Amino acid sequence: MSSESNASPRLGGKIDYKILAVILCLTLAYHVVNNAIKDITEEFNAIDIAELSLQLVVMISAFIISKLYWPGKIFGRAYFALGVAFAMWFTAEVLWQIFENILFIEPYPSVADIFYFAFYPFAIYHMITNIRGFEVKITKKTKAWMIAIPVIIVSAYSYLAISSEGTNFHYYYSLIFVSIASTSISFAILGAQSFRHSALAVVWSLLAVGLFFHTFADIWYYYLEIFGQYTDTHIVNALWQAGWMVIVYSLYRHQKVL
Repeated sequence: MSSESNASPRLGGKIDYKILAVILCLTLAYHVVNNAIKDITEEFNAIDIAELSLQLVVMISAFIISKLYWPGKIFGRAYFALGVAFAMWFTAEVLWQIFENILFIEPYPSVADIFYFAFYPFAIYHMITNIRGFEVKITKKTKAWMIAIPVIIVSAYSYLAISSEGTNFHYYYSLIFVSIASTSISFAILGAQSFRHSALAVVWSLLAVGLFFHTFADIWYYYLEIFGQYTDTHIVNALWQAGWMVIVYSLYRHQKVL
């Protein structure tokens, strides 16, 4: 294990399930309120402000942890990359709101997708750097399931998309996002496995779980787009919020133990 992660095993503490229960309740409340508000108006509203604010909190929190870690370099770079990743996502969301609620044009596909895509290289770099910091040994079995996960996800997506619409622009365009998102799923799972034996097992595992929720929601979104079933009130939006709240909780715990 890297010297940066040498710390008392007690530093990681235990998961506060009351906080997780609060996150679950907030997620459900978001979904209920989102549906109620969107029934009244589909334009920019309090729900959109809450979403953007939560993303901003994630981004700022990641940069704060990056600064605290920076003397150690490895994890400093990792959390700086996570901050940049969410800066890309926040930028994409702002552009989405501008297209949808100010310019009244279709936000997908659009230039916002450049920033949505940019989230993943930085997020994957964050996870790889963290994993390398723990000097995790990657076995052949690990490599096998890490390859299998994106292959299965992409294959299932391709089957559904081609069966529904054939190989058109929409399929190839969305396949780019599904491919990189499904790849990050493998690293999130590997991260959760790798961190469970570390001194900071709780905070790192929570972060990996939060990123998993975020990525899973993103993949689900593209599946919904295949059949034109995505709406601003779909429960997939609540899953994004849950992922971001878990990440915020993880980063808060991280700040407390460094």
